[in-house]
Amino acid sequence: IAEQGRRNRINMALQEMQALLPSSLLGATEAKSPESSAAQSSNSKAAKVESAIDYIKQLKQEVSEKDRFIESKDQEMEQLRKELAALRRSSSVGSAAEIAAQLKTEPSSSPNTDTGT
Repeated sequence: IAEQGRRNRINMALQEMQALLPSSLLGATEAKSPESSAAQSSNSKAAKVESAIDYIKQLKQEVSEKDRFIESKDQEMEQLRKELAALRRSSSVGSAAEIAAQLKTEPSSSPNTDTGT
């Protein structure tokens, strides 16, 4: 009875894992080796586990790449903040007013701006 419970838990876990995997991964691994039904059932379980391992590795790689991308963007953002702070320190109140006036006279590229109401 304990052995049957263990097998049931394993089979339920395999089914749940299969539901989490993309269907494209499962179809490719199950077609690897056509064997007898008992061996194929066992191989199918092994194929599901192998597919899960491959998928987890793929996800880890994607996460790592995204982490590197975010880190580079964080560094870029920090550099831009420093440049902005330096520009603010170096500009005087008069030149800031000149820049604001220049921005008001330039046509807006936004299609949502409506000057007539």
